[in-house]
Amino acid sequence: MEKLLEDQLIERFTLATFLESVRLFEEGIAGPEDIDIAMRAGAGLPLGPFAWADREGLDVILNRLEKWAQSLPGFEPPVSLRQRVARGDLGIKTGRGYLRYGKEAVE
Repeated sequence: MEKLLEDQLIERFTLATFLESVRLFEEGIAGPEDIDIAMRAGAGLPLGPFAWADREGLDVILNRLEKWAQSLPGFEPPVSLRQRVARGDLGIKTGRGYLRYGKEAVE
């Protein structure tokens, strides 16, 4: 398989997992921490979808989703992602995204 195709497949699957996780969160079914725990324990992911997105940078994830949404229905960025990026909550690099990092994590 070509490297480019492999990268596209991985990105699409990863973003789809993140999107479904955000839908679960926005519907009030579970919080980001619980979803991450479930996906690590149940699906064997090394990082949960929220920790992964926070590590990548929520602004980066927003840009990727906007790109995919141009050609694929269902990849529209979720409201909570747009809100976080607009507030400057970009993940690890700002200390807060879907999860909290640093001293904010214990407050």
